[in-house]
Amino acid sequence: MANIPQTIGNYKLEHELGRGATSQVWMGRHIFLHERAVAVKLLLSHDEESILRFSREAELTSALRHQHIIQIYDHATPTNSFPYTVMELVSGGSLRQRIEKVGKLPITDAVSIFRQIGSALDYAHSRNIIHRDVSPGNILLDSSGNRALLTDFGIARLPDQHHTSTDIIMGTPGFFSPEHAQSATAVTALSDLYSLGVIMYFMLTGQLPWESQPQHPDYRFDAILPLAYRGVDLPVEIDRIMQTLLAVEPKKRFPSAGAAIEALERALTRSGIAVNEQPLALSDATTIRAINTAPSFQGIGLVDSEVEQALAADLLREPFERSTTRAEQLRDPLVLARILDEWSGQGKRFEFRKPHLGRIVNLREVRSRNVYFYQLNVLFETRTEPKDIEEPDANAPDLPVQKETPRWQVPLPPPVEFVDDPGRAEVIPGSERVIACPRCGGGGFELCSECKGSRRVLVARSVAAGDGDSVALHMQQVGPGRTVPSGSGGQGQPRSGSPTSAADPSAQTTHVKQVLVPCTACGGMGQTKCERCTGEGRLVQRRAFEWSRRATSVSSYDDLPNLDEQQLRQDSEVTLVYQERHMNGLKREWGAVPGLKRLIEGVQKELNTDTRVAMSEVTIQMIPYTEVRLDMGHQEVAIEGEVEERRGDDSVHLVQIYGFENQVNIGSFGYDGHLKLLLFWSMLATVAVVLLIAALLIPVFL
Repeated sequence: MANIPQTIGNYKLEHELGRGATSQVWMGRHIFLHERAVAVKLLLSHDEESILRFSREAELTSALRHQHIIQIYDHATPTNSFPYTVMELVSGGSLRQRIEKVGKLPITDAVSIFRQIGSALDYAHSRNIIHRDVSPGNILLDSSGNRALLTDFGIARLPDQHHTSTDIIMGTPGFFSPEHAQSATAVTALSDLYSLGVIMYFMLTGQLPWESQPQHPDYRFDAILPLAYRGVDLPVEIDRIMQTLLAVEPKKRFPSAGAAIEALERALTRSGIAVNEQPLALSDATTIRAINTAPSFQGIGLVDSEVEQALAADLLREPFERSTTRAEQLRDPLVLARILDEWSGQGKRFEFRKPHLGRIVNLREVRSRNVYFYQLNVLFETRTEPKDIEEPDANAPDLPVQKETPRWQVPLPPPVEFVDDPGRAEVIPGSERVIACPRCGGGGFELCSECKGSRRVLVARSVAAGDGDSVALHMQQVGPGRTVPSGSGGQGQPRSGSPTSAADPSAQTTHVKQVLVPCTACGGMGQTKCERCTGEGRLVQRRAFEWSRRATSVSSYDDLPNLDEQQLRQDSEVTLVYQERHMNGLKREWGAVPGLKRLIEGVQKELNTDTRVAMSEVTIQMIPYTEVRLDMGHQEVAIEGEVEERRGDDSVHLVQIYGFENQVNIGSFGYDGHLKLLLFWSMLATVAVVLLIAALLIPVFL
């Protein structure tokens, strides 16, 4: 404190306003212009990197001219003193100080601050500047508390900045986004919007959105707590807006702060909570008078559907903001007149294509909604009832003792794509048991299947005998494996004078005899190794199931009256608004959407104890659609300075405007009033022509 000089530049320092890790902010007063009070920020650190960031902050902030961004008056880095920045003095303290003092803010104050800081962020983002530290401490309030200013662009990123550290988390803990926790270079404009969402929650509740704040090192961002959990009584639609602001995936957040502000104000207006600071500007009255509207004309904006209500936090926000903007534009009779005029000037004229059609018709109602197209991809997984399998207990492997895992809890290779997989057999952990072999009784051996345990078998042998010798020859055992005919002269030689003398081979005959020999199948042991247990006497028995996977895809769409959705899809570009993949079943929120509920019910019919959903994915595409109801009643229309009287009828016609291209259709999707009559007479005329041609041709053929 003693080292702080009494004057900096042309300003006398009066008292300290606040301090940070490397800087102090003082109230200063101009030495000569005594009424000029300012805030002077002094950099206490003198290292080169700190001075560079300090100067970059001053340069960047001075280039931003916005009523809710702090103004920079002067900046210098003197060699013999502290680097300093002279800026606008805001005397009400920071938003953090206010909440610490009074607690949560009224909804009107919170929305006002949200609107002001949001407009400041959109302005900075339009110049490709990302703040990266949007927090209550960097939002200043004036003494009245009605004006909020964004300050401290010290870690903001310039468009051409390339030296941001990739391994440093920058920002205020509790208020930075999931991208902040990944890398400083991953932070985008949508990260600033996430921080703004945390601030809004903080203003409404006085607390952060989670049960426990994301902490180093994992920085887990859990689902946010509902406002009602914090004791705040606001419509549930506000919760959906908060969920969108604080979506973990950036693409699911609002595309800009302005879009979030509009959604918030619409929700509050529908709930009867007035927060607008100024009335909306009206269209030019003289122009409106040129467009005819019925006394009961209703200009209804975008009608909410179950998709927005059930899946709000997971929807891609940019298409919805475009659709909402389009719906608001089409509520304006001038916009409708211009679209109808352009359409009526195209193509071949018929009753509805008339000059200045948009100013001739009498508008009764305009209503917009989004038409959704759904696709549900499902990967069914079948696991058969477990069966016993076994193998010899060879080498007695270690078998851990554990509880048998239920078959649907056995982990399988996780699916990646929606493709068929024939699968295989899978052993259930914990189902192993060792049993005695039932076939051999645990002995490991069984009777030889050839000798039946006698160790010997009969085999056929051929023996020689003389002609006419009808006496059966008996084999004599003379040694291992050696036999000779009975009555031989020993050593296997025939006796002298025998009729079977070798001298007369032609006189010999052959006889087949059955002889006992050792069983070759068992080697004379009378038993063999058990084939079932391979001689171990034990079996390891396990339970296993067969699994397989089958992919299928089903689709549907919103079925609206007077609308051919298939033709609509062919004629207009569809926009992706939702794509979510879910493992092990179907996401509960999907069932709240009627178009998906029908698909889910069909899928559930195929489920049973053996078949479940391993992976599912929903894709939702959207086409914005507007119905305009009008008539061609009596009008006096001013066109090019002349009053022209036109008379029509009171039949109500349906005009369809669809797609972001605002294509117009009358007649191909639905028919109203005299359009149906025109179609009837056209069909009747066609039938009459066909009958006439047939009447002329029949006599020719006869």
